[in-house]
Amino acid sequence: MSEPEARPSVAPTAEPAAKAPRPTWRSRLTPLVTRGPSALERARGAGPRQLDFYYEPGDAHSHLCAQLLPGIARRLGLPLRVHVVPAPEEAAYPEAERQRAFALGDARRIAPAWGLRAPGPQLPGSEDCRRAARTLLGAQTLEDFARREADCARALFGGEDLREAVRRHAALDGAAAARLLRANAQRRSRGGHYLPAMWHYDGEWFWGLDRLPLLEDRLRARDLLRGSEPLATLQPGAAALPEVPAQAPLEFWFSFRSPYSYLAAWQLAQQPALRAGLQVRPVLPMAMRGFVVPRPKRLYIVRDCQRIADRLAIPFGHIADPIGEGARRCLAVFPLADGVDQQLDFLLSAGRAIWAEGIDVAQDEGLRFVVERAGLRWTRARAMLNPPLDIDYAQHNRDALFAAGLWGVPSFRIGTAATWGQDRLWLVDRLVAKAS
Repeated sequence: MSEPEARPSVAPTAEPAAKAPRPTWRSRLTPLVTRGPSALERARGAGPRQLDFYYEPGDAHSHLCAQLLPGIARRLGLPLRVHVVPAPEEAAYPEAERQRAFALGDARRIAPAWGLRAPGPQLPGSEDCRRAARTLLGAQTLEDFARREADCARALFGGEDLREAVRRHAALDGAAAARLLRANAQRRSRGGHYLPAMWHYDGEWFWGLDRLPLLEDRLRARDLLRGSEPLATLQPGAAALPEVPAQAPLEFWFSFRSPYSYLAAWQLAQQPALRAGLQVRPVLPMAMRGFVVPRPKRLYIVRDCQRIADRLAIPFGHIADPIGEGARRCLAVFPLADGVDQQLDFLLSAGRAIWAEGIDVAQDEGLRFVVERAGLRWTRARAMLNPPLDIDYAQHNRDALFAAGLWGVPSFRIGTAATWGQDRLWLVDRLVAKAS
């Protein structure tokens, strides 16, 4: 990561500067990463007994992780168990078609960067996924599972006849498989999660390849991993990149209620190469666009962001949820920011207030502090808060997000190459370099 440029946190203003408001009552919610049994419970023998991996047939990220299972198991100082699960419930996976299409394209891009086989280009059908699940649930050992998974994945993602691929493997009958799939999904839910391609160890969840370094840290801290080499190594230069037009701008979709957006903005602000030509496109939060975010998902997101923030030394932890009026007011004031640097200053000022300082941006006192810290004039911002708030541009940005084949934030696009998540900033960096 590039060294951050020296940039003022508060620009000069002729108006009396707002004092930092006291945190609101909502800031009392300080997220903690759950890490399993207490020391007393471990002393009584209640410590973690295994590493669990939740695999969904037809999920491209599950397929990438599955290729690592035998190697990880050989180095692990405790059992590794695989749990085959069905597709997520709609509430946790609201744009299933878009998410599956993105996951497949994403997996095909990042697989060579991790030294793994990329899945084929075909999105599997639901009936083939159920047939593959019956085959995978019949596996007797981890090595048997890995062989079956490779055969099934070649057919599922390659558009081949799955029946030929699984003919030599014994499968469970439909009723028994359905019972096991439900039981595995319930097991995952009791543990506090809802997605596939999830590792679970000592009460903590780790998604896909992206959280393997965190999982590795936990295992090494317990002396449960043999050998010094990493579980997997990311080589960004090996990613399968699409063509990008020369000098194409980088579009950045952002939500004031998304902690991942805040983490992404913080990292973008420290990288001049990514800031150049950046187009910031704020959108309404998902919960204000008709989506219901289940409580387990909200809790996981906050805990996950706390870990990432800790790792990157980004302020995080005292939260004042901006849902509703707070998000609308931030959107209404955002157009006052002139140029990329000032826009990022405002995003970071608001994000730090919301996610690290417990400041309520729905109140004038809180929003004034955010505005002036970003170098903007409160008198001009206050005039933009007169109802009705002018935030139609956020809907246009949302329409463009969907047109790019994406649904959530933070998202990025360069030319026609679109990606999602602060975890993909390394890929964004490669795409920007390719467009330069």
